[in-house]
Amino acid sequence: MLTTVLTIINALLLIYLFLLSLRVILSWFSAPAYGRAWDLLGRITDPYLDLFRRMKFLKKGLFDFTPVAAVLVLVVVMDVVSQLLYSGRVTLGFFLASLLSAVWSGARFLVLLFLVVGIIRMLPVFFHGIPGATIWKVADLILQPVMLIVARLFKPGPRSSQTQFLLLTVGFLFVVWLLGELAVRQLSSLLQAIPI
Repeated sequence: MLTTVLTIINALLLIYLFLLSLRVILSWFSAPAYGRAWDLLGRITDPYLDLFRRMKFLKKGLFDFTPVAAVLVLVVVMDVVSQLLYSGRVTLGFFLASLLSAVWSGARFLVLLFLVVGIIRMLPVFFHGIPGATIWKVADLILQPVMLIVARLFKPGPRSSQTQFLLLTVGFLFVVWLLGELAVRQLSSLLQAIPI
């Protein structure tokens, strides 16, 4: 009986995750064109998203991380339900490892996003004469929060060029991604070994 209930809950969570992802992706485009289906999707997903929209720290400048947080919480819940379904119990270690993996998934997404934007931004540095001044300004705007962090950490001198600072930022992002992957993998293994 419990297995059946957990299987149904797991399936419902998977369907809801799909609907939530669809809602987030479609919100990037013109919503009025979707009509009644869009309204129904909003009625299903907006109450859950509104829980995260109240958290002001999830909105930073141009970025709104509320959908990312909402999806990650749903993924952790799905992990817990799946663990209950397959092993019949959830240890504190498993829960902490699942939480750590979800947080790293969100952080990894952001680090890789900034890394890709940084690499794209370096194109005109290496290949002189590439047009697209507006694209480079947008890339600079996106990279600005990370570049501020790098400036605080490394305090580049006044003689540092924009190119050197950009290379330092891209290198920093690459190291954060690499070390994060290694650290989370090791820490997750240690956490899952906790028998409690």
